[in-house]
Amino acid sequence: MDKEKSPLKQIRTFQGDVAEALEKQHESLVSIQRVEHLKKDSIQSSGKTAEVSKKRIEFTYLLLGSLLLFVLSATGVWYAYNEFVRKTSTPPIATPANRFIYSEAELVLNISETSREDFIKTLSSALEEVADGEVRHVVLEKSTLEGTELLPTSEFLNILKSRAPGNLIRAFDPLFMLGAYGKSTFLILRLDSFENAFAGMLAWEKDLNRDIGPLLATAEIARNIEPGTIFTDIIDRNKDARILSLYDEVTLIYSFLDNNTLIITDNLETLRVVVDRLTKEKLSR
Repeated sequence: MDKEKSPLKQIRTFQGDVAEALEKQHESLVSIQRVEHLKKDSIQSSGKTAEVSKKRIEFTYLLLGSLLLFVLSATGVWYAYNEFVRKTSTPPIATPANRFIYSEAELVLNISETSREDFIKTLSSALEEVADGEVRHVVLEKSTLEGTELLPTSEFLNILKSRAPGNLIRAFDPLFMLGAYGKSTFLILRLDSFENAFAGMLAWEKDLNRDIGPLLATAEIARNIEPGTIFTDIIDRNKDARILSLYDEVTLIYSFLDNNTLIITDNLETLRVVVDRLTKEKLSR
């Protein structure tokens, strides 16, 4: 009987061992299936994540490419526009440094080594064509080794053989403007010293008609003025002026617009136009 019970005992012992092993490892068929299911889910999730990452990378590249294309296109449009503006825009016109007021026209005269008589004749001929109501700027130049440059005030007065006092000449800035308003001529001189200019003009009055008169439209009348004729004071539009006249006809006027500007001309209307344009120039700055 003992020999017959032995195999059964061995079988029970094997099953017990298996059961004991499963119990120790906390594994069962259900847990094994669950693990397999989780593995499959993990693999599927990894695949989906990789696919999403790939799509994100592709979208990023597409976005960067679009931005690059936009930047290149915008740069091309900007460059083309600037080239169009550069080629079609009117080139800036260089304004002479001695153009103190707006002028409708400009005339350039090179008077290097020109005598007083020749200069007066040249200027008179050049101003014959100035229309009424037009301001024409006469740009006086001299030749240099480098080309040409604006004629300074002191050299202009030297060509005229002016008798202006030395302190007056030194009170003038090198830049001055010579021009015409219709048939009338005017000078605008900048000042470095108002005090010296004011006193110097009073001292120059006895020779002013002889020095400047031939440049003015009233030159023919001014020739008949006696050397001892004196200037008189007037006020025009709240501006003080000194005038030289013959038979109640004004032949020469000078007026200080301010401490920096002196105007010499031959006509009250011309003085008013010059003052108005100088004022507009100052207000526009």
